[in-house]
Amino acid sequence: MNHLPIFPLNVVMFPGMRLDLRIFEPRYLDMVAECFKEGYGFVVCRIRKDSSDVLSQTFESVGTVVRIVDFTQLKNGMLGITVEGVERVRVSAPYCDKQHLVRADIEEMNAELQMSTEVEHEELVIMLKHLEKHPAIKHRDIAYNDASSISWRLAELLPFEGAEKQMLLEMNHPYDRLDEIYRLLDKYQK
Repeated sequence: MNHLPIFPLNVVMFPGMRLDLRIFEPRYLDMVAECFKEGYGFVVCRIRKDSSDVLSQTFESVGTVVRIVDFTQLKNGMLGITVEGVERVRVSAPYCDKQHLVRADIEEMNAELQMSTEVEHEELVIMLKHLEKHPAIKHRDIAYNDASSISWRLAELLPFEGAEKQMLLEMNHPYDRLDEIYRLLDKYQK
């Protein structure tokens, strides 16, 4: 698909990340139905400027295509869906359709090469193993020898600011992302 619906959130979605969403606005209920019917996902983009008017919302130009992996009818009448990040994309030329759903042109970003973790990143691997043991963190499939997998999960789980998480999403090399995570951790320790 060259055009996909955009779901603006105050969250940065990473490949492999799962997120529970409550859907209640008619335009997004229609979007979910369309995604099921047509067999494609939608793009989650972080909001830069929040506004109740969809036309004036500003969102990041890099987001993540997500697929719906589960759904349920919630007790309050809302639709609950669980989405999983699939791949990063560049978003351009946003427009509103008749249902006031934002759509945009998307361009796939180059897939990251699978690279093993380096000795200098071993402390981050250990940190992630400790984080994964916390009961509040749902079990995830993590390839502890894959630098991308490690960097995506740490970017997701560590309490960085939204702009910092967005920067990590936009980085194109897992070693650079891991080095930036080290830098951010040092910044917060001071």
